[in-house]
Amino acid sequence: MRPGWNPTRRNKHVGTKAHGHGNDNRMVVPEAWGEIYYEKLDTHVLVRRDIAGREMRFFVEPSRADCFYACSIDDICRVLEHCPAEALSAFDFIVLRQPTRKQRILSPAWGRAIFSFEIRQQRGAAIVIEAHNLAGYQWGKHFNQEELRELARLQQDGHTIIRSRQGYAISPDAQSMRNTILYRTLLHEIGHHVDFNRSTLEEWDSKTRSTKEDYAHRFATELYARLGQLAVVPFAPILDEAAMARDGLDLAWFCPPAPVDFES
Repeated sequence: MRPGWNPTRRNKHVGTKAHGHGNDNRMVVPEAWGEIYYEKLDTHVLVRRDIAGREMRFFVEPSRADCFYACSIDDICRVLEHCPAEALSAFDFIVLRQPTRKQRILSPAWGRAIFSFEIRQQRGAAIVIEAHNLAGYQWGKHFNQEELRELARLQQDGHTIIRSRQGYAISPDAQSMRNTILYRTLLHEIGHHVDFNRSTLEEWDSKTRSTKEDYAHRFATELYARLGQLAVVPFAPILDEAAMARDGLDLAWFCPPAPVDFES
């Protein structure tokens, strides 16, 4: 090796993520051994509803003061009551959970389809609906085709979308967020459960993520159109404070908080 030559200075990855830089202080969602973070609920309320002769269980975690659930349990039940039997029997319970601030940053989601969810020593298929606030958020300016389609869906739901040099600023309000979660996310996650139940494990594992997402989007679109033909949707929010109190719920969990600043 010639004198004065330092091979590390010729490595373009030195000091970068590809070279391991930052791994020790990387921000991650903490998980205990054998535990999935979105299965961990703190204080929560169990609400039971009879839907088409079948008991549906709702596990509801209190929302933080700056967040809320964009649709109530009664809103969800009204939609489910008019869903096909196959869709209604595809899952066992619905979980309304409050993500931590770190989870909202690192793993944001309107909802999730969980095929094996364990809570209160009960295990079954679940749909998880997450609490949100009304802070705007920023998307970059480079999209793949699926992200472009999602941007169009958000605009159709009523979110305000402004294009700038940095990308797209997306600003929801209470109604647009309700449209996204109640009329699209809920039906989308039901679609995942129906697709899973119609498939063998080998078939499910062989499907690509885009194939699964395309099926769920198509299922949600077709089911919403069917509910629209039946004059079921759209409908005004159902917020019965007395009924909520009987169930141990707080009306504030389902009402938008005061406006918050834009999140960059």
